[in-house]
Amino acid sequence: MIRQAAATAFAVALAALPAAARADLFSSVSYGVQASTIGHGITLEKPLLYDFSVRIQTGTMSASEQFNYDGNPYTSTTHYNHVAVIADYRPSAGRYRISGGLVFGSDGVDNVARLDSATLHVGSGIYPTSGTGMVSTHLRYDRPSLYAGVGTGTGIIRGLALTVDAGVLVRNGSTTASATGPLAASPAFRADLERLRAEQRTHVVVPVVSVGLVFRP
Repeated sequence: MIRQAAATAFAVALAALPAAARADLFSSVSYGVQASTIGHGITLEKPLLYDFSVRIQTGTMSASEQFNYDGNPYTSTTHYNHVAVIADYRPSAGRYRISGGLVFGSDGVDNVARLDSATLHVGSGIYPTSGTGMVSTHLRYDRPSLYAGVGTGTGIIRGLALTVDAGVLVRNGSTTASATGPLAASPAFRADLERLRAEQRTHVVVPVVSVGLVFRP
């Protein structure tokens, strides 16, 4: 009698589980493309439970801008080349998700001084550009970086969905500085190069916005 009652209770509990939960445990991998402020690439998503899934995303892009630093014009180029592993939790199995993950890759920033004048301000000194040559810094972000965000999606046609995500990427990095001119052998100039390197920001919080198209078989 007790065994029959336990079996009946188990059957009722199994039947009461959301159908989506049972289906998602064995559902196919979704795939698509996405474009974001930190690069464009592909997306692969695997549901593990009816309210939990894991995504793998790639991001590739280069973006350049001009800015002035210590009175010198610089060209700054940010390179994105990474893979993100992101876990998504959907409260009540709804369309909205809370996301967190790790970003691996070789993202970095190259800053190159433009030789538009006869002198260049490096660290605490002012030097002739004929002696400094090309002065540049390279920032490389540590791996991994931390991502946190929120997102949602909506169906367009059967099997195809539009997704939107917004979040932040917390990054730490390390910087190197170099020069190509003959002054690179000077201890005083090398000390100013070290000051320039130390002035670079290596801890940043990057806002991230992405839009994607995902096909769900």
